[in-house]
Amino acid sequence: MPFTLILIALFALAFLVFNVVLCVRVSRTAELPRWRRLLPALLLCTALAASAGRAWDVTAVAEAVAFPLNAATALLGMYEVDRRRRRERSGAAS
Repeated sequence: MPFTLILIALFALAFLVFNVVLCVRVSRTAELPRWRRLLPALLLCTALAASAGRAWDVTAVAEAVAFPLNAATALLGMYEVDRRRRRERSGAAS
């Protein structure tokens, strides 16, 4: 197996772990409504299901949907975590 494929696989694994950590952090945010706490996890599960479709030769869905959903999960999770940090920082300064 070429070295570049190993690096790509390691990057994909690191990105998956990053998304899971963000989903867990957002789901533990008590002040958010339930649907906003669960939205990143739902997006991640949908992306994983689309990626798993490659095993059944449904590659068109995986190519069209999986990466955008993974990116949306990361962006939404980072937004919610950053928003919580800013809210806590402004509350502590007052």
